[in-house]
Amino acid sequence: MYAIVQRCQWHKRENILSYLPKYAPEKMRRRLQNAYNQETYEKARKALQAIKKGLITVNESAAKSLEEGLEETLTLHRLGLHKELKRSFTTTNMIETDQQCRP
Repeated sequence: MYAIVQRCQWHKRENILSYLPKYAPEKMRRRLQNAYNQETYEKARKALQAIKKGLITVNESAAKSLEEGLEETLTLHRLGLHKELKRSFTTTNMIETDQQCRP
């Protein structure tokens, strides 16, 4: 038996952006979000792979960050549930906020 994991796309995006020069984040944020907004696994993965290829020339650490866990950020896409569960499961912010509010 194994568990299916959907990693937080928001945190992955912010981690990648943290490696980039100050002039690059907004454009890259939009590109990453557009990739994650693709309706199918194949389209999202292809868009992320193209971004990774470009990142290698800008910052290798950013490219490695995108590569690490890339498949787990696309679990909902792979399962065909991205459209239905996107709002609930592509970020862990709601969980973290709830935990921070507890005494």
